[in-house]
Amino acid sequence: MNTETKSKIIIISSPSGAGKTTLCKLLLKKMKNIKLSISYTSRKKRLNEIQRKDYCFVSKEKFLNLKKNNFFIETAKNFQNFYGSPYINIVTARKQQKHILFDIDWKGARKIRKEYGKSQIIDFFILPPSIKELKKRLIKRGTDNKKEINLRLSYAINEMKHYSEYKHILINQNIHITVKNVIKIIEFYLLDIENKELLNKKLKKLI
Repeated sequence: MNTETKSKIIIISSPSGAGKTTLCKLLLKKMKNIKLSISYTSRKKRLNEIQRKDYCFVSKEKFLNLKKNNFFIETAKNFQNFYGSPYINIVTARKQQKHILFDIDWKGARKIRKEYGKSQIIDFFILPPSIKELKKRLIKRGTDNKKEINLRLSYAINEMKHYSEYKHILINQNIHITVKNVIKIIEFYLLDIENKELLNKKLKKLI
């Protein structure tokens, strides 16, 4: 079985504030065979963010130029800011024989499924326990004003309409339990690949 088949594309999507970013960070700590696809963005860097670790921060002009030159697999525009996932991230991960993790929205996930096929993808949609809890988390985060929080909630309700496009849907009531469940599901797929590879080797010996 070739490297491309063995290297899976893992997609995690959720409305803003549902715990997607925290989940991805914990997942990367616990699974060393996964590499994060670092997105490019035209938005301003927050105080706690690190260039090329959280995002590749570029100007709007630079982003649009990269997009024009087909640098990205998928792009999105949220709250007047652009986001995009470069093709090179998948190429690099596969050369390193690692699985690639995408922290993207439903539109980006749809484009990646179309580009690479569902058999290459393990996808998750993370839901908050309730809209009330989601609002509480957004307020606690302290990065948005009241108007921005209400706008994010409006976006969240629209995003959650697309959860059925994902194979795995989890409600994030406790981030540590959610991470454990995500790992179990990923490991199931990876074990299935190993078993098929072993079976193929045995069959070749019999032929």
